[in-house]
Amino acid sequence: MLLVDDSEITQKEIDKIHESITNNSSSNDFNDFKVIGEIYDVLKDNYVEPERIDKQQLFNASILGILRSLDDVHTNYIDPESFSFAQSDLQGTFQGIGSTISLKGEYVIIVNPFDGSPAEKAGLKNGDKIISVDGEDAKGWSTEKAALRIRGPQGTKVTLEIQSANSEEIKSIVLIRDNIDVPSITYVNSLDRSENIYDKDGNIVNDIGYIRIKSFTENTPDELKVALKKKESVGVKAFIIDVRSNPGGLLNETLQISDMFLNEGIITIQVDRNKNEDITKASSKTVTDLPIVILQDSLSASGSELFAAALQGNNRAIVIGETSFGKGTVNTVKKLSNGGALYVSTARYLSPTRQIIEKLGVKPDIEAKVSEDDITNRKDTVIIKAVEYLKSIL
Repeated sequence: MLLVDDSEITQKEIDKIHESITNNSSSNDFNDFKVIGEIYDVLKDNYVEPERIDKQQLFNASILGILRSLDDVHTNYIDPESFSFAQSDLQGTFQGIGSTISLKGEYVIIVNPFDGSPAEKAGLKNGDKIISVDGEDAKGWSTEKAALRIRGPQGTKVTLEIQSANSEEIKSIVLIRDNIDVPSITYVNSLDRSENIYDKDGNIVNDIGYIRIKSFTENTPDELKVALKKKESVGVKAFIIDVRSNPGGLLNETLQISDMFLNEGIITIQVDRNKNEDITKASSKTVTDLPIVILQDSLSASGSELFAAALQGNNRAIVIGETSFGKGTVNTVKKLSNGGALYVSTARYLSPTRQIIEKLGVKPDIEAKVSEDDITNRKDTVIIKAVEYLKSIL
């Protein structure tokens, strides 16, 4: 008799489901999926620990097996409860810890803690890995599931186990949830929190407007127009548009924003499963024709990459920073009969110059990165480099 521990038994049963799905499925014959029901019946009637046979868990595991076989982290099943939460993500207000999150590998990571939020006050940083939430292992969670577990009524507690990007140590952090208002546009320097930006000598720069886009939501195009007009009204001669740690957002709004800066040319190319191309071109309705620098980092993803590639590919902006995240898929939400949804990759983005973004990212024209010393000294050297470049061409 072979003796194995509980975790091995559970994993083997899940692996059986995974193998059955991937080996027996057929797009034309859904009867093959009956084997999943057969496995469930065998386990329910014969498994040595019947209390561990949870129909919903096995159902979710079978779906996970299908999606894992695609090797596409952007195609995800969202359970009904998580999907209801996801609907409010892009509206601008919620109760939680106040941070954007993103999926990296098998874990969800912290991206862009909001100014003054519980996340920022607790010292959470970009790239921090969420190991567990209230004692529940977070490995393999979708961003929607993580958001569901982390959010909650104002004033309640949530405990996160966090591993920082540059350490093996895991820390337990207790946060008090609060009401979070999320403006997608700020004028504020991301490190020193003043309305000023500075050159390398520490002098205030008055003729360059700094605008940070935190995410692409329903309100972002209107907010950006206001920001651009406000800055131009005080005589700025160029703009720095900061999309560092911006995980993306809504496609149409991203296209609208890209269009604000282009007189002509291609914004993006979408290539579907049949190699058909959908080319989005600029409408010539620009909001500003002033010089532009875009700042990005390794956590700038999806819409941020589309925006940077659109302006870079049309020689409309210089990109400064790090190579971006590399999320270049068009994802469509397909609602399911159980109230959940499938986020499915239906096309891939190409830049105006036909460069692939997926897994490769957008490469900057000028490489720059904020160091730990810069953060400690509240000195944003990437902004300083952008100021130097713009000063050289004005």
